[in-house]
Amino acid sequence: MMLFKDYSKKSLWNLSIIGLYIILIYLPDITRYKNIVMGLIGATALWYLVRDFKTICKIFKNNLAFSLLFLLLTIGYSILISVDPSISIKEINKPILNGLLLFAVTFPIVLYKEKPTDIAKMVMVAFAIGLLVLMINNIIQYYFEYQKNILPFTWKSQYFHRELSYGLLFFFSIILICYHYPQKHPIIYWPSLIIASFLFATSILGTLARGAWISLAIIILLFLIINRRWLLIIILFSSLLLFISITNNIPKKFIPEYLQSKLTQVNSGDRFNNGTQGSALDLIFEQPIKGYGYGNQLYHNIYNERAKEYPEWTFKKSIGPHNVFLAFWFAGGILGLLGILYFCSSIIAQGIQLIRKNSGIIRQAALVLLMSFLGVYVLRGLFENAYINQVGILVGLMLALRHALLNNQSVTPSGKQQ
Repeated sequence: MMLFKDYSKKSLWNLSIIGLYIILIYLPDITRYKNIVMGLIGATALWYLVRDFKTICKIFKNNLAFSLLFLLLTIGYSILISVDPSISIKEINKPILNGLLLFAVTFPIVLYKEKPTDIAKMVMVAFAIGLLVLMINNIIQYYFEYQKNILPFTWKSQYFHRELSYGLLFFFSIILICYHYPQKHPIIYWPSLIIASFLFATSILGTLARGAWISLAIIILLFLIINRRWLLIIILFSSLLLFISITNNIPKKFIPEYLQSKLTQVNSGDRFNNGTQGSALDLIFEQPIKGYGYGNQLYHNIYNERAKEYPEWTFKKSIGPHNVFLAFWFAGGILGLLGILYFCSSIIAQGIQLIRKNSGIIRQAALVLLMSFLGVYVLRGLFENAYINQVGILVGLMLALRHALLNNQSVTPSGKQQ
């Protein structure tokens, strides 16, 4: 942590507990340690809130915070109209109250007096370490699976690694930043980055999650467009076409059969027509204005009860709508759909604003946060049941960065941060 060696003990504490939680967030089987760190974050936030309530309230006087409030109100509405309120109340606990809301509120409070460059450094370091730790944990898991004769890139292996794709997407943009903004000491830097990229590619392929792969490709494309790297876009498309061509023609003995099947599959995986999203729309169009109520379990119950009335549905037992926007539309009707659309558009608008008005490490951190949100929730959420819990971390960091920039305008009147 040489980047933070000259900081006060208070700043080191604030930045360290937030950074540590980001690093730990996607690691499995360490819930106790996550809860300890989150308890420290909550206690620190409460202490600052009591001491400086008026200043902290200013953090949340903006469109991004208002969109979060509106989303919470739509979720409240979906509980009121729920066909089974007990299920809806139970299911808002972890993803909304102890996830989205908790992170979005406590993170900016803990960081409310930190400088924007310090917050940006913490984001970059935490994302880099988080990705590295996640990939190392993945390699260790492969080793233990191999001892049990479970080979990589197989159906059995996918069962253990698919959830990893969310964490990989969450942290991935840090690799793009490292390529776009190379650091000093190239003898150490470039070999390390190439090795990390190889580990990432192996890890993301090992999840066998096509939704994650598509999200990843779109993130890279958006990143290159934002930074106007037109030649790299051409190279990317050419490489993608070459990769598809090779994958379709390579003998099966050179590539695991299940991986090749995933790479060459051209259909939607039963998502449209009478599949997951098609059947969700059938239910939604029965009550498009009112909705049914919040909760995955509520959706499963209603789907399973109504499946006999729709013999054309592909799945006779619910596996979810596989689309976050349809999930909120189902839960809260048109109000739920508007709530999630307003929330997502506000995050995207805030991210773009941070990118356009800043330079240097602040712009890099803003890119990381925006690309992470698009990848892990918006793009992934178009194809699968993405989790909203960790979105609160990105919202909280954006709010903290925005507030820090407003408080430090006198230091950098041009609005440009180096």
